[in-house]
Amino acid sequence: MAAVNVDRRRGFVSGNMREVVAQVDIAADGDTFDTRLKRIESVSAIPSQSSASQVGCTISGGTVTFKVGGAEANVLVRVVGQ
Repeated sequence: MAAVNVDRRRGFVSGNMREVVAQVDIAADGDTFDTRLKRIESVSAIPSQSSASQVGCTISGGTVTFKVGGAEANVLVRVVGQ
């Protein structure tokens, strides 16, 4: 498992929740994104408009592991947690 390439990353705070919004490039199935959160409540991953594929993921602690059929560039990821 390799880490995704993070193109852009922003962090926000809303009440007692933190939000991480990032644009990432996923090289292969099983690539990981370390959000620096302790616990993740939800994840949204939206592939670029030029991609017809879907991006899935699993969560373990503060790390998101992506499930993809191949390389995906410019995936928008929104993670909410603490």
